[in-house]
Amino acid sequence: MEGRGIELNIGPVHPATHGVLKLVADIEGDTVKNAKVEIGFLHRGKEKIAELRYFNSYFPIVDKLDYVGALNWEILWASTVEKAMNLEINDRVKYIRAVMAEIQRIMSHLVYIGSFGQDLGNLTFFIWALRERELLMDIVEEISGGRLAPMYNRVGGVFYDFTDGIADKINTALSKIEEKVKKEYRAMTYENSLFIMRSKGIGIMGQKVIKENGVTGPNMRASGIKRDLRKDEPYLVYDKVDFEIITENDSDVYARFMVRVREILESIKIIRQLLKDMPKGDAKISAPWIMKVPAGYTLVRHEMSKGEGAMFLVTDGGLKPYRLKIRSPSFYSLQALPLVLEGCKVADAFVITASMDPVMGEVDR
Repeated sequence: MEGRGIELNIGPVHPATHGVLKLVADIEGDTVKNAKVEIGFLHRGKEKIAELRYFNSYFPIVDKLDYVGALNWEILWASTVEKAMNLEINDRVKYIRAVMAEIQRIMSHLVYIGSFGQDLGNLTFFIWALRERELLMDIVEEISGGRLAPMYNRVGGVFYDFTDGIADKINTALSKIEEKVKKEYRAMTYENSLFIMRSKGIGIMGQKVIKENGVTGPNMRASGIKRDLRKDEPYLVYDKVDFEIITENDSDVYARFMVRVREILESIKIIRQLLKDMPKGDAKISAPWIMKVPAGYTLVRHEMSKGEGAMFLVTDGGLKPYRLKIRSPSFYSLQALPLVLEGCKVADAFVITASMDPVMGEVDR
């Protein structure tokens, strides 16, 4: 096209894009002059479905928002309904949920690391990351009976208490993952000149872009903004554990990668503390399966693996939600993506997109 170079359609079902993300880029030579993000290829009306489901029957739907971070969304939905009901869960459930949330955060970051390596052309890294993730997937399966979509939480508690000896299995898996991250991952990434060349100084997303587009989570913290809801607005039992908010300052692909690698090690530290201090008791379910929720407005926010997730629930005193609005962090990261892609090389566009860690299930709700 005259004056614009070539219009290149990337995706929505291309091996170099995440899921069903589609990019429309204007290319001049090998430079992306501007780009547009198109969503809508995975639309399943998840917010509307909430109006047709009992509150407990909506958990299988939230499992499929960020489908590599399902437990975090389960916990957020449970917490939202419990707040609307003014229902207080017991301490053991809080600890169990926090452990499962951090296990899920590690698994999500491992999927990011592996898929990022594949987008960079390193299939070995993808296989390695899934190898470590499988250690925790087996534990989630033993606890909940599920894997990718565990359906473990419910309003008032969880379906199953921790099994005997599961704490030892978790600690063993964490030790193996910690060793791999500190040794093998180090050699493959930040001691690898090729990796550094393809990630450092590329895909700069400064604080101005972040603030104007509502970007949160690791993508935000990679630009030096020290914000994490687990610290700033503690929920569950995050005020009872010691951990650091991980930040980097370079705002590039490398920084976004490193934040997630370092967060894996921080989540390991959190889980060890939670298991050590786990109170006795049972994972009591203190609410019926089908319940009426008082009329009102409820907002709850949690720190998901990809950023701040929120649910705004409107209830009318009935058995089902009246309205539900979901704030998904990947949506806001993709909103900023065209600004980050502008002026980059075509080969770098795939790496930059991968560094945002988008999951389309939560983007197109």
